[in-house]
Amino acid sequence: MESSRRLYIHIPDEYEEFLISGEWDHGIVVRDLNPCLTDSEFHNYFEKFGTITECEFTINKSSGWPKGVGFVRYSSAGEAKAAEEAGPHCLGGFHLWINKVVTPKMAAQNRSDNQLNSPPCQSFQTDLCVN
Repeated sequence: MESSRRLYIHIPDEYEEFLISGEWDHGIVVRDLNPCLTDSEFHNYFEKFGTITECEFTINKSSGWPKGVGFVRYSSAGEAKAAEEAGPHCLGGFHLWINKVVTPKMAAQNRSDNQLNSPPCQSFQTDLCVN
């Protein structure tokens, strides 16, 4: 039985030959996100690195607020690598930690379409970074 939960795997560059053994989606895990970030701001920032096929935040189920972690899946490994290497990344005044990951391919019906319902915050300038 196929799981509907995603498994994120970071593979160091020296072990990329492992990827030949299966079908993988390529993306990045983003940490230290601003909790007032909207889904469109998150998507717009990372789409400059390539074609995004999935873009989502992790939400705390009890509070409804973002946990500060997101995932962006790209259409190719090169796009995910470009996003990782383009840093340092700063979005909404927060410096982001980014790690390239692979996930086992999932059937289209099992992909979650979870979208972030924007928390009660105002939008902000994406190019402003506080040290």
